[in-house]
Amino acid sequence: MIKSYLKITPDLTRRIRLTVADVDGTLLSSGDSVSPEVFKSIQSLEQCGIMVGLASGRPLSRLEPLAVTLDISGPVIAENGCVAKLKKGNDIIDLGYSRQSALAAFDKLKTDFGKSIRKAEDDSRRQFDVGFYADGIRPEELITHLEGIQLLDSGYMLHLIQEGVSKGATLRRLLGLIGDGTMRPGEVMVFGDSATDVSLFEEFENSVLIINPGLTEEQTKGIRNLAKYKSKSPFGDGFVEVISHIINKRLAVRS
Repeated sequence: MIKSYLKITPDLTRRIRLTVADVDGTLLSSGDSVSPEVFKSIQSLEQCGIMVGLASGRPLSRLEPLAVTLDISGPVIAENGCVAKLKKGNDIIDLGYSRQSALAAFDKLKTDFGKSIRKAEDDSRRQFDVGFYADGIRPEELITHLEGIQLLDSGYMLHLIQEGVSKGATLRRLLGLIGDGTMRPGEVMVFGDSATDVSLFEEFENSVLIINPGLTEEQTKGIRNLAKYKSKSPFGDGFVEVISHIINKRLAVRS
């Protein structure tokens, strides 16, 4: 059963070496600018020795500038796990993924549903994930027209990506390359709000659901059943309260 973030113990806060957060709905409610409180929380993590990374559905060209602004030292994972860097400014890691199946699936949806299917504004920036909208069509109906592809609903847009690709799987692949190469899954804490973050919660037991009141119960059902902890406040405010708790408990252990 999901617990309040207040149940995160001092012992766990001492073990955490890396936190990885989704962006939209987790750090931000909308737009591209984080609040001063979110920025301060992220800097507090870095200053006490906990690396911070991002895992988002955004294309890298929108995600990496945020990583630079936040001055984080952890991995940058874009397009729901399709694109990754070990840290901002590094080269993209070749994960061996393709966009072909996603493009073919999008063309099929266009054939089946016509003008109701339209690409997202930032799709031209994407290398593997196809971001799109389906006006008046439920994801459950779209799925019946697809085969051999993943359809994800972030609450902001829909995504088509190659089977087997996910934020969680990509982060797991990167662990042995981060820092001294000894990081274990139990030393990672992940933060998310929607179905696109389910894989993070499946791969990493130390998971925190950030409340997103803009999502329906159906859109959060899968992740709520997996989350270990949850925030009380929504969006960035929820992230801040959880990080404040972690920092306070960690400092108490050291003192």
